[in-house]
Amino acid sequence: MGISQRIELRQQQKLAMTPRLQQAIHVLQLSGAELEAYLEAEAEKNPLLELPVSRSTNEGSSMLDMLDAPVSMLDDLHGQIGLMNLPAQQLALARLLVGELDESGYLRSPVFELADRLGAETGTIEAALAIVQSCEPAGIGARSVAECLELQLKAKNRFDPVMALVLQNLDLVAIGDHTELARITGESVASVTEIIAEIRALNPRPGAGLGADPVVDIVPEVEVKPGEMGIWNVTLISEALPKVLIDQNYAAEIAAGGGDAREFTRQNLEAANWLIKALDQRAKTILKVASAIVAYQFEWFARGDIAMRPLTLAMIAEEIGVHESTVSRVTAGKYLLCPGGTFELKHFFTAKIPAIDEKSEFSALGIRTRIKHLIAQESHKNILSDDGLVNILRETGVDIARRTVAKYREAMGIPSSIVRRKKMAARSG
Repeated sequence: MGISQRIELRQQQKLAMTPRLQQAIHVLQLSGAELEAYLEAEAEKNPLLELPVSRSTNEGSSMLDMLDAPVSMLDDLHGQIGLMNLPAQQLALARLLVGELDESGYLRSPVFELADRLGAETGTIEAALAIVQSCEPAGIGARSVAECLELQLKAKNRFDPVMALVLQNLDLVAIGDHTELARITGESVASVTEIIAEIRALNPRPGAGLGADPVVDIVPEVEVKPGEMGIWNVTLISEALPKVLIDQNYAAEIAAGGGDAREFTRQNLEAANWLIKALDQRAKTILKVASAIVAYQFEWFARGDIAMRPLTLAMIAEEIGVHESTVSRVTAGKYLLCPGGTFELKHFFTAKIPAIDEKSEFSALGIRTRIKHLIAQESHKNILSDDGLVNILRETGVDIARRTVAKYREAMGIPSSIVRRKKMAARSG
């Protein structure tokens, strides 16, 4: 068969990322504080823009103060990850995981829950987490104290089967039961004492060494108030929304010069109007997303975390007719004010825990809250093991595994039943 050339016409739909569209997306993903800084930079470039007095401006602050500020944990880790030359998806996920770390450097949300929330496979999340855990200091990105110490021991080339057994029994380390640890590991009590001393020399809070995150005033942009007949009213807090104005008098004054001055004025007026449209669209999108969240999680506003329903970004995206990435941008760094306090919008997304009867639904956050309440109600005669917690939850229709209960308990910083029993015995004795 011979090779020939031919011309074909094909129709394709393609989204062109124009500078204006890129600006609108950028404005949408910024938090209130970040947006104020962005608008200040835009005002410096565009002489026709005016900024009203900032809601969070401190008279004593200066650029020198900002330069002297310590590098935050977030900035430090982002800098390390940025030097790794990663594929775009891994880079994005690794940065998202950094944003999930608590002040001690731990990842408290289970991987399967993050996978549901971020719309990724668990294996992909695990790979991104491995990237975060490869950062300095060793131990960052751990999901438990045991994993944190394991990462540090591996960095020192000191992790071996004996160390693994000791880390599996940190409750015995906590109460200083060297004899039992010696029996479990097959080592002498003297050897176990040395191992424990080595473990106690490690840092269980690696994030603390990276410097504090900058203190930023959290300013909610949405308010949720109770209305009539159990309805919750969702409104924008107008005074909290960053705004820009156009100095029309100055624009006319410059344009009067004619020629290049008129063209300069036209370009800056166009840029200013586009920015105002982007801010307006940002506000409308935040309100739409927040309203959809409140409509879905209305019971939470009356009863708290125990009433949280399973919710994903994709569900809200489908509800309001936008792309999932738009919901992701809107829910990060945006806050709502309600009678229960101030909460980031992403707080209301949580994974689904299987139900035994398939009719009920349970959220990961709701189950964690129930576990916390059950343990808080313990008496010295009735300390609940992880298996005991599983049995109670299963009686109420929750299909949950013991290892999941253990992960949730550890993520909340609650010690094992053995440690809780000994602590309660010590207090009552």
